[in-house]
Amino acid sequence: MSDLDLSVLAKASRLFEALDPEGRKELLARAGRQKFPAGHVLCREGESGDVLYVLAKGQARVSVDDLGTDKEVGQLTAGQLFGEQAMLSGSKRQATVTALTELEVVSFPRAAVDAVLAKNPSARSVLAQVGLSRSEASMQKLME
Repeated sequence: MSDLDLSVLAKASRLFEALDPEGRKELLARAGRQKFPAGHVLCREGESGDVLYVLAKGQARVSVDDLGTDKEVGQLTAGQLFGEQAMLSGSKRQATVTALTELEVVSFPRAAVDAVLAKNPSARSVLAQVGLSRSEASMQKLME
């Protein structure tokens, strides 16, 4: 992925919208890029998580364990972030994310995110709100 693609990706995600240009540039400079085949599990419910991801290409399934049954609670497409709740709070992953198609993801380790968010407190609040909204949506899906 070129730097231009990363800039476009940065503008597509709510987290990056809340960062100033310097914060966005700093965070992107610390990013890792990876590709995964369809069927690959990127993160699993119940595991610890110290990485936040942004989906650059492809589509992923989000599922949770509903009393021993795997239940889909959403899908992710390019520009969406995931893994923010466990990374921010130090809690366990609340869902499993599995590639439906070949994926390209941009990953941000906790240390990089913490350093940038310390300088951009409004971005931390945006990230927390994204996590809260996602938790509420997942709970609604489980109740269906």
